[in-house]
Amino acid sequence: MTFKTQKFTNARLNAVQCLYMREFTNEPADTLIPTFLTQKIGGELLKEDESGRESFIPMTEKDDALFAKIVQTACEKKEDLDNAIKSSLSEEWNKDRLETLLQCILRAGMAEFYANPDLDAPVIINEYTDITRSFYDGAEVNMVNAVLDRFAKVLRG
Repeated sequence: MTFKTQKFTNARLNAVQCLYMREFTNEPADTLIPTFLTQKIGGELLKEDESGRESFIPMTEKDDALFAKIVQTACEKKEDLDNAIKSSLSEEWNKDRLETLLQCILRAGMAEFYANPDLDAPVIINEYTDITRSFYDGAEVNMVNAVLDRFAKVLRG
C-alpha cells in the first residue's frame, strides 16, 4: 500500500470515528471537523498482537480534504443516508438494531459515493469493508459489503 493510499484509508477511518463521536455529542460537522484536524483526535490506533496484548500505534497522516468531505456529506445527508441504509438491508438486519458503529461505517461509505464521485465503487466498498473488518469478524463485514454494493448500483446505475 502506498503512502498516498494509506492517507485516504486513514481519512476514511477518521471520518467513521468523527461520525461516531457526533452520535454521542450531537455537535455539528463544522465543529467536529476542525477538532479532528487540529487536535489529532483519532491519531492513534489500538492494535492487538497475536498474544492478545494491546498497544497504541500512531496513525500516519490522513487526507484532510477527503476526511472533511465525507463527514460534511454524511452530516448534510444523514436522513437520506439512513433511509438508504434501511431500504438496503436484508430481512435479517434491521436499521434500528444496527450498532451505532455499523451505522457510522455505512453512512461514511455512502457519503463517499457523493463526496468522491469519480472513484470506482469497488474501491469505496472495499475500503469500508476493510474498516468493518477491523472491528468485526462476523456477518457484519458481509452486510456492509452488500449494503454499499446495493447503494452504489442505485446511485451510480
